[in-house]
Amino acid sequence: MEKIILPLVMTRNSNPTNQQLVRTLTLDRSTINEDERTVELSFSSEAPYERYFGAEILSHDPDAIDLTRLQEVGVLLFAHGRDARYGRMPIGSIEKVWLDQSQRKLRAKVKFDDDEESDRVFQKVKKGYIKGVSVGYSVSSWEEVKAGKTSANGRHSGPSYIALKWQPFEISIEPIPADPSVGVGRNFGYESEEFDMNGLKRLALQAQGFHVPDMGTNLGGGGGAPATEPGTRTTEQPAAPPIDTAELQRRAAEAERARVTEISQLCRTFGLDDAEYIRSGAPVQAVKDAILQKQMEERKPHTTSVEVRTEEVEKFRAAASDALLLRAGRHIQKPADGALELRSLRLRDLAIDCLQRAGEHQAHRMKDEDLLKRALMPDSTFQGIISNAVNKTLSQAYQEAPTTFQLWTSKGSNSDFKAAEHYRISEAGNLELTPQNGLIPYDTPMKDEKVTKAVLTYTKRWGFTREAFVNDDLGILTRVPTAYVTAAKRGINQLVYKMLATNPVIFDANPLFDAVHNNLGTAGAIGKDTMSEARLKMRTQKDQRGIATLNISPRYLLVPAALETAAAQFMRSEADLTSNNSGVANVFRNSYTVIVDAELDAYSGDAWYLAADQNLADTIEVTYLRGQEEPTLETDIPFDRLGMDFRIYFDYGVTVLDYRGLFKNDGVAVTP
Repeated sequence: MEKIILPLVMTRNSNPTNQQLVRTLTLDRSTINEDERTVELSFSSEAPYERYFGAEILSHDPDAIDLTRLQEVGVLLFAHGRDARYGRMPIGSIEKVWLDQSQRKLRAKVKFDDDEESDRVFQKVKKGYIKGVSVGYSVSSWEEVKAGKTSANGRHSGPSYIALKWQPFEISIEPIPADPSVGVGRNFGYESEEFDMNGLKRLALQAQGFHVPDMGTNLGGGGGAPATEPGTRTTEQPAAPPIDTAELQRRAAEAERARVTEISQLCRTFGLDDAEYIRSGAPVQAVKDAILQKQMEERKPHTTSVEVRTEEVEKFRAAASDALLLRAGRHIQKPADGALELRSLRLRDLAIDCLQRAGEHQAHRMKDEDLLKRALMPDSTFQGIISNAVNKTLSQAYQEAPTTFQLWTSKGSNSDFKAAEHYRISEAGNLELTPQNGLIPYDTPMKDEKVTKAVLTYTKRWGFTREAFVNDDLGILTRVPTAYVTAAKRGINQLVYKMLATNPVIFDANPLFDAVHNNLGTAGAIGKDTMSEARLKMRTQKDQRGIATLNISPRYLLVPAALETAAAQFMRSEADLTSNNSGVANVFRNSYTVIVDAELDAYSGDAWYLAADQNLADTIEVTYLRGQEEPTLETDIPFDRLGMDFRIYFDYGVTVLDYRGLFKNDGVAVTP
């Protein structure tokens, strides 16, 4: 057997088109559905990603992404098929894939198979041992953005490559976040390079009179004639037509010169020794892989893995949010690590720090307007810090708001905005004495009381302006949110006490406090006689059928601010204030909890009320949408002005469920 050795290596074009690439993100375990074995995940975004050819950005405009292959034949793999145990056998299916245009992210719902190998991966994901999710894709069209320039859509700065047309192939569960220098992307590149080199070898062999099969048709055991061993002569086939050997050698020499030149330039630029690569005939791609590996080693905190970067960004975001609140004078019980070191930064300094962490090294030279626009890009760290700070302020301020309704009303939840019906069913009748052989009597029909309750939406909006940013005004992040959330909670308080004081007509077409309901007392000041009457009326309340005595005991004494002193004196005095003998004990001492609210003063400074324990008797319910007891905050970056918008909305309703646990006395008797 004759052997021909040709020192030929085809160089790869530096343009990244048509390479198969991978990206890795962190999997959110909160979306796992154990029963259905599904997970919702985000597998790509417009975040820049360093490749050997530069910063890569995947455009997430609707016309940039071809989801056909992923939707029709896409599967869920393990480690892109690199693992010897799993190979490229799917461990699950892609149930749904969609583009989240508001976040500029691709999202998918995947379902794990229930065989032993797939379930093993699923269990690791559930327990949090595997957190990486990776996508394999190829790019067919790029936009190169030079340094200092901006992309055609105005969202990205150079130097970078924008993928204008790209197609995802599969989604993988990744045990170790992918190194772009290995895996599918690297294998794809080497296979392509090897194919080109073998093509030149085939031409050279044919020029020497050997018969070599076409690699595109006979290699790999496909259809057609069996492949002939490269480098062996054959007598069955006629000799190939004469080939210009000089031309072949000229092409080989050009290829070698191009390889050596490109390797020398790369090694000189990135500080590598080119001697071994040139001597061994290594392809250019091997040098690029070595350069990438060298950069990763030098910049480990930023490029070790997407998972590590994500955790570091979250830590920084938490620390910076707490630092802003501390600088604004808010109390933080346990500040995040690093918050004390960051509390001296002004808003501009913080924005620069965020952009520099994202690779914008000239951020400190930007004008305020440009800096604010770049810092408030969607999903930016600075935007997240501002949102976190405002959200923390809202939650803390809501708990501190000076309201009292939550002390004695009950809480309810509606699943939607439709009116919901609340039923109270009467008790069963007493058992009756039945003579021997007598018929067992039927009970009379039970009665029910139906109350309709609904929730409504209350909203307000304010902005974080360019002026606030330039002036370093933290009040827009602390005092303003505090004012709005206090107003939101105060709105509930007003509705609850308005319900008491205005005595509305309720579900049975009678006023809430009425003689028919036996919960309206003889007008008089707080004292032994009026309180005795109130207690008696509440204890002797009857159920719907008028049979059972409910024996309801008061727990709360509700008074306006005008009666605060009188109520406190009555409840704390050891002696009966209405008796001339100080030895007569005050039987009501510390019996009830006094709740003072100035909302009642707007209606009457004399009327006072009693309420039962909300867990023992229905009174007034505050109903929230899906049980969310705090307002919701959302942020938006407006197009028509520089800054950031906040909007707060709150869904709730106030309903009288029953009158039996409430009592009213109009106070000092009015002279006819």
